[in-house]
Amino acid sequence: MKRIPVCLLAALVLPALSWADLRLPPKPTAMEKLGRGIANVTLAVTEILDSNYELLQEKGPTYAYTVGLAQGASRMVMDTGVGAIEVGTFFIPTKPMKMPAHDTGQVEPVPPADLKENWY
Repeated sequence: MKRIPVCLLAALVLPALSWADLRLPPKPTAMEKLGRGIANVTLAVTEILDSNYELLQEKGPTYAYTVGLAQGASRMVMDTGVGAIEVGTFFIPTKPMKMPAHDTGQVEPVPPADLKENWY
C-alpha cells in the first residue's frame, strides 16, 4: 500500500526536475556585428573557390568553371557589401543581414550522392 503513494509522488516530482530552460537567446551585441562584418569583408574572396568546389563535386568541371565562377563572383560582391554595411553600422543594433552558413533555407528535392540507393 505504501508503494502506490511513493510511485505517485515520484511521477509528480521527477518531471519537475527536468524542465528545460526556455529563455530566448541573447541579442547580438555591437562587437559581434563588427566581427561578423570584418569576417564577411576579409573572407569574401574565398566564395569564388568555394562555389567552384561545390559545383565541381556536383555537376562537373565545365559547369563549375563557368557557372561556379560567376556565382562565386556574385557571392563575393554580396558578402563584401554586406560586410562593409555591418562594419559601418555596427553600433546600430539590427538583425544579421545574411543567413547563417548552416541554414541555406533551400530544400533539396534529390538525395545526397551517398544516399541515392537508400532514398525513399
